[in-house]
Amino acid sequence: MAAIPASSSVARPRLLAELNDGSGPVRRAVITAPAGFGKSTLLAQHARSFAGGTAWLGLTPAHADPGEFTADLHRAIMPFTAAPDPAETPDRLWNRLRALTGATLLVLDDVHYLDDTAAERVLDRLLCELPEQCSLALATRRLPGVNLARHELTDLRFIDADQLRFRTWEIDLLLRENYQEPLPAGDIAVLERRLGGWAAGLHLFHLSTKGRPLAERRSAVAALTGRASLAHAYMSRTVLAELPEPLLPFVTRISVFDVATAARCDRLLGIDDAAAHLAELHRRQVFITTPDGGHTYRFHEAMRSHLAAVLADGHGGAAARRLHAAAAEIVKAEGALVEAARSFARAEDWPAVRELLDLLGPQITGDDFDAWRDLLPSWLVADDPWMVLAEGRNRLGRGRIAEAVECFERSQALSTDEAGRAHGRHAAAAARIWLPGPARPGADWCTWLRAATQAHPALVAAAAEDRMPEPHGRMVALLAHVLAGNLPAARTLLRHTEGDAGPAAVIAPLGNAILALLESPGDRGLRELSRAVSAAEAERLPWLARAARAAIALDGTQDAAKTALRVAEECERDGDLWGALLAAGCSWFARLGSGDPDLSTLADLADGFRALDAAVPAAWAQAMYAVAAAHAGVPGAETEIERAADLVRRCGVGGAQPLVYVAAAVAAGHPPNLVARARQAAGHCGYPVHLVESWLGEPIPPVRASTPETLTVTCFGGFRLERDGAQVDLSAVKPKVRMLMRLLAVNAGRPVHREAIIDALWPQATPRAATHGLHVAMSSLRKLIEPDAGRGVFRFLTREGDAYRLVLPIDGYCDVVAVREAARLARSAPDDDAAAAILRLASDAYRGDLLPEDGAAEWVVGERERLRLAASSAAADLARLELRRGDVAEALAAAGRSVGVHRFNDEAWRLLIEAHERHGDRAAAADALARYREVLAELGVHTE
Repeated sequence: MAAIPASSSVARPRLLAELNDGSGPVRRAVITAPAGFGKSTLLAQHARSFAGGTAWLGLTPAHADPGEFTADLHRAIMPFTAAPDPAETPDRLWNRLRALTGATLLVLDDVHYLDDTAAERVLDRLLCELPEQCSLALATRRLPGVNLARHELTDLRFIDADQLRFRTWEIDLLLRENYQEPLPAGDIAVLERRLGGWAAGLHLFHLSTKGRPLAERRSAVAALTGRASLAHAYMSRTVLAELPEPLLPFVTRISVFDVATAARCDRLLGIDDAAAHLAELHRRQVFITTPDGGHTYRFHEAMRSHLAAVLADGHGGAAARRLHAAAAEIVKAEGALVEAARSFARAEDWPAVRELLDLLGPQITGDDFDAWRDLLPSWLVADDPWMVLAEGRNRLGRGRIAEAVECFERSQALSTDEAGRAHGRHAAAAARIWLPGPARPGADWCTWLRAATQAHPALVAAAAEDRMPEPHGRMVALLAHVLAGNLPAARTLLRHTEGDAGPAAVIAPLGNAILALLESPGDRGLRELSRAVSAAEAERLPWLARAARAAIALDGTQDAAKTALRVAEECERDGDLWGALLAAGCSWFARLGSGDPDLSTLADLADGFRALDAAVPAAWAQAMYAVAAAHAGVPGAETEIERAADLVRRCGVGGAQPLVYVAAAVAAGHPPNLVARARQAAGHCGYPVHLVESWLGEPIPPVRASTPETLTVTCFGGFRLERDGAQVDLSAVKPKVRMLMRLLAVNAGRPVHREAIIDALWPQATPRAATHGLHVAMSSLRKLIEPDAGRGVFRFLTREGDAYRLVLPIDGYCDVVAVREAARLARSAPDDDAAAAILRLASDAYRGDLLPEDGAAEWVVGERERLRLAASSAAADLARLELRRGDVAEALAAAGRSVGVHRFNDEAWRLLIEAHERHGDRAAAADALARYREVLAELGVHTE
């Protein structure tokens, strides 16, 4: 049996959920996508998650022979069957399959090698006669040439290229956790858009930027085109090289269309056989899809970008623009004005673009603004009222409400007619209702939903059902019932959401997922969440997609809670205040009775919703805080319970009342009468029993570790904190707490004034709010690092007047300190051996940029460059010392390390050249000299 390939990619839980049905893997699954979409990786993750036996067979062209295919199938399943007879024939193979001794997963990779071969008949029989104890998962670039619509295959589960596409949050995880080279959220969005979530493209991007500073990686994202060398080579070698001669020029030239049809291609190229060419391209899975059975075709963005570069390079820029212009005229004549505007933009015909934008008006504002921003010059985007309106809708969809309002107001000012100004006014009014302030009158669904966040959501639900047209009335009522905590009413409405469109199409799977996750963790809830996220993305509502991702925390597991906290952090980075609060609330809702609740986080949650004038979610947060305070046994918990009860009653949030009863029961020591009252109230709201029991829990004293003796702090290449050799899990605290830890770590051993901390972490906050935030964050950090410390007695995080300091114990370590102090310690070393050891330690400590996760934050950028130079200087000092001691090999390594860290270190280049010369390698010395001169030329220094 072939070994399951190793998988270095991030886990894909939303896809793994599609491959499982709750009790195990689905019986039959087909993963189909072009090359490089991560099919094999997903199969490997699926196989490793299976508890039974897994037989893996990767197919090759040799398996076109039915005998070879049958023999290798036999060898793959042999370890899991008790049948003694060999399986040289298909009939004997079936006997062996029926003799499988337990649940078995059979995985077939690269099934496209069986296309149009006799071995396809074996695959056909395998699909139809699969034994009950066996599940089959196969991956292929093209759908098998067998009848997949027959009744025996009704349980077949498909995963296609669009499902395999990496979403923005998956790219963030991939870069942050697997590659350990994170990018800011804005750059991740551009990367996703330019590569279309193509797994191979993301990996190739990483290979081409690996180890480079953040600024260079960001520049690489901005410059990403179809000419990116590695991706270009991959497309040419792996995809296009297989095309016969008539198809290659055809596919290159028709890439000028956003949507290709046979008629359009025939007209553009003056031919009459485009239909056959398009069908063959689709059959070959050349990164092209057809959503309507062969009438229209679309290229994947990565392929379209590559073909655009091939077209321009092969025919010249002017000829490529003429072809784009011709395509624009063709689609314009058909009335496809949005496509025409895009084609005119690629042709750089800006007057034609302006004319169409004015003609399209509000129609353009519902299109993908990010795609337009890539196509149009910045001056046109800034000056066109419809583009500014589209930008506002884009920001609103991301939850950046104040910025959206500003765009809508600017659109009004730029509009030259009343119709345009009216669109801007209406959009601004709809966005303003989500800003702090009292409820405003209005007839649209947003106004009704906003009212449900402020008071009596159950009343809003009843009125919306009665007075609003469908599907918006049903959608508002559903969400209002969820806000009210009335799950039976929400469940009833969900039965009538089939066929809803627009935002309502997102709410249905999201509601089903929430109910499924609350009832029991499992794949059904994950599948519904995945559908909700996909629907939100299709509606261009990133804020709603993030809310759906955060809802995973409702299953009550620690991993899901961490996912919600990552979503909250993502929302904070993107300026989505509502999203950050909702995600944080989800992270705690289902685990209030477990562990040691973070009271400061829950208090901030309630305060945050109050600041948004959202009294209903604030009541939920206050009730959650009351439960957490009761479990923690904090003084004054009874007061918090009374406060929660009052707010829940005044806001009409009946669903939060069970939480108040739970808090009262916990605070009183679980008397039977109060416990029974909490259970009864929860049952009335439709909450599952296990959820209420988890809230009630048993008072669990916090588990305290022994006082730590040492700390190890790593800042280069990514932050890591270890206490007594064990990594400290920083995901349990809020993003600001983690930033505070990193800020203190960069200054380890040195006092940092509180004003400097506030300027770095709370630059926009009022002095009072910033000081409060610092105190809360420091308290959370101390609780995490020194849980056993007595009140006011701290060893590692000390306060000195108005300054804070991270104190390293005698045997502690911080890589920043090692680099920063290297030169001074080496100068005072008793001998060369000691000096070399100090410098080597500093050189080895520098493993990448300082705190790449903090990006271009002002407080880290300057220190990052200073420490880069210090690390380079330490390596250069080591090279000089080794040359003096006569160890040329060590000198070469150190000098190479120095120029690798900081290529503008003049002394390091000279030492590298000298070391090569003393080593007798004249060619290497000449090469180093040539590279040194290139650096000097780059700096404007001319040499002879």
